[in-house]
Amino acid sequence: MRKLAKSLADKILYLYFVLMLLLYFGYALLWNHRLNMSEHWSSTSFLTNEDVRTIDLFGKWTEGFESMFYILFVLMSIVYFIKNRKDRKNQSIIKQYFVGHIFLFVIAVILSWIFSLLTPVPINNLLILLLLPTTIFVVFLIYMLYGLMKLKIAN
Repeated sequence: MRKLAKSLADKILYLYFVLMLLLYFGYALLWNHRLNMSEHWSSTSFLTNEDVRTIDLFGKWTEGFESMFYILFVLMSIVYFIKNRKDRKNQSIIKQYFVGHIFLFVIAVILSWIFSLLTPVPINNLLILLLLPTTIFVVFLIYMLYGLMKLKIAN
């Protein structure tokens, strides 16, 4: 039973990473489309009501992808740490989480760099999405390292 639960947890973690990358890719595509449309809108002498609605809609979609990215990151982090809070001695679980997120962030930075080379979207517009998760990630990392140090001192 325990092996089945670990297998399911691994599959959920991989699904989570795929969803995070898909959300990031969708966010980048929306930024690219918004930038292309802004060039069109800035070349016209006036904006119609339809243009204003479209601008608003793309802004909401971009914010939606950003919010889903943040919410998914925070929820997965909370669930992961609550589920494994009593099992701090099992460092493989902690390593799996942290190594996975480092890999996710590195892939996102590489994708941002490639995307910024291929499109007119500046890399900082794409990397701003990683600012909050990276900050939370570092706080979790410090918390877990502190907990591991405390366990080693207690033993």
